[in-house]
Amino acid sequence: MRFITYNAKNFRKIEYIRYLPETIKRDIEIVAKVIPFKTNNYVVDYLIDWDNYENDPIYILNFPNRDMLLPEQFEQVKRGIDQKLPENELYRIINRIRMELNPHPAQQMTNIPELNGEKLNGVQHKYRDIVLFFPTQGQSCHAHCTFCFRWPQFTKELDLQFSMREIDKVIDYIRKNEYVHELLFTGGDPMIMSPATLKNYIQRILDAKLPNLESIRFGTKSLSYWPFTFLPIFNQEAGEMLDMFKQISDAGIHLSIMAHFNHHVELDNEVVQEAIMNIRASGAQIRTQAPLLNHINNSSKVWAEMWKMQVNLGLVPYYMFIERETGPYKYFQVSLSEAYKVYTDAVRQTGSLAKTVTGPVMSAAKGKVQVLGIIENPLDGKKQFMMQYVRHRDYNQTFRPFYMEFNETATWVDQLKPLIANS
Repeated sequence: MRFITYNAKNFRKIEYIRYLPETIKRDIEIVAKVIPFKTNNYVVDYLIDWDNYENDPIYILNFPNRDMLLPEQFEQVKRGIDQKLPENELYRIINRIRMELNPHPAQQMTNIPELNGEKLNGVQHKYRDIVLFFPTQGQSCHAHCTFCFRWPQFTKELDLQFSMREIDKVIDYIRKNEYVHELLFTGGDPMIMSPATLKNYIQRILDAKLPNLESIRFGTKSLSYWPFTFLPIFNQEAGEMLDMFKQISDAGIHLSIMAHFNHHVELDNEVVQEAIMNIRASGAQIRTQAPLLNHINNSSKVWAEMWKMQVNLGLVPYYMFIERETGPYKYFQVSLSEAYKVYTDAVRQTGSLAKTVTGPVMSAAKGKVQVLGIIENPLDGKKQFMMQYVRHRDYNQTFRPFYMEFNETATWVDQLKPLIANS
């Protein structure tokens, strides 16, 4: 474990890093025209091993590289920059590539609900018991993950962002949908908002006394990328944030922090560990989730170590996801058969309290599909995937096992052929 002495007031956005060769900086500049890039000094100074940066998981997690684009895509952007094309022409090239990267996978645009005939463009309602809210002020992050499936939230040139400010409309929508029991603040990262801004939303929700609202969740990467958000010793706002958490818990609403950790390195210092302790003391519970990513955590040893550390810190392992088919997913993707092996090998190495994790799971168009197993048909000896929806647009379809033909190289459910038995 590394001890960190740090002055959070020195927070700054870093565009280029002095450690990198000029050729690597040039590659970052080109790829970052397509894939949004942002980092900070906590990530740079304390999470990355700069003696081995090219293979370092957090470096790859945070810094774009040329292999994240197809060679022809990289060359198109590079050529446009070298030729000093007018900005509008260069962005036509960039945005065409972005559209090739499937900016809204799993039919996300179909999840936007309506209230009194008006589309709520900052809300998604896919599963009947939970609503996602994208507050306008939270549509950024302390740093950007290179694999992020919500990368369009950070591209100003395309009109692809979910966001809204009108919390009263969200409240009315929840009130009119009796089966909605959970509200998830997401983004971006809602923890990038000031406590005063976030508290304004929360106070309106609590004052509404919604009889069907039982849980509030915050989806965040802040524990990994900027844990000072929860350390009052460094700033007054951290104390205000924790007080707001306690206010939610004291109101009788379950508060869950959906923390995003991609590697055990992100847990291995006293800053993040103290932040975790402070959050738990507020009455909030912390659940953890992350995708399985080639080049970053494609190892059962990494996942087992991460889950063990999380349990020891009082966190609840929740989901192992399969990387969504968006952005530079070809660089990060892992086959379903390999994902299943990594998951099972990892979970076998953990104690009972880490076996709360559900995986490997795909967030597909119809819902969250879990790979339950790879089995052999006793009649013909052929392999099959056994799967189930742990979440489905139609809740009646959840937890019903079904079978798909085995495909060793498939990386997503829509690449598989259903077996006749499914019908």
